[in-house]
Amino acid sequence: MRFKSPKVIGITILIAILFLAYQVYREKSRPYQALPERIENFEALDVDGGKTDFKSHKGKATLIVLSAAWCPACIAELPTLEKLQREFSADGFKVLMVSEDDNVKIASRFKKKYAMPWTMVHWNYDLMNMLGNPRVIPVSYLLDEDGKIDFVNTGIIDENKMRRAIKALVR
Repeated sequence: MRFKSPKVIGITILIAILFLAYQVYREKSRPYQALPERIENFEALDVDGGKTDFKSHKGKATLIVLSAAWCPACIAELPTLEKLQREFSADGFKVLMVSEDDNVKIASRFKKKYAMPWTMVHWNYDLMNMLGNPRVIPVSYLLDEDGKIDFVNTGIIDENKMRRAIKALVR
């Protein structure tokens, strides 16, 4: 019986390693592990103190925004969020921000520094699993009054697209 040459064995091993590396890269480069269709109720720490839940902050349309004090893109979209909040709050639109900061104290300072008028909660594992474990921020989920995800925006909010999506839900 003849053994295969070391060159063929080496090439076969190299192809196997490259294939595995590609699979790992593909898995890590997806922005979500699994994008959910609906968000059920969840509990989290309100950065202003105490616990709160999603049901308490749900509106006719609710925008859940993942953000952090250290994220320049998150800070850049704050004026757009404030504008949308002012424009649609009378129609039942609400913003609920989820802070991905290291602790509640940092998140609380972030909220106060930018005078955010909406509720901000601190992330937890159950909440992040429910949101599909996004690997990027900012990311925003627009939900209808039943918690069904109507629109997802990854990156800085496109104000015009978000405005159209909110209008469709609140009017």
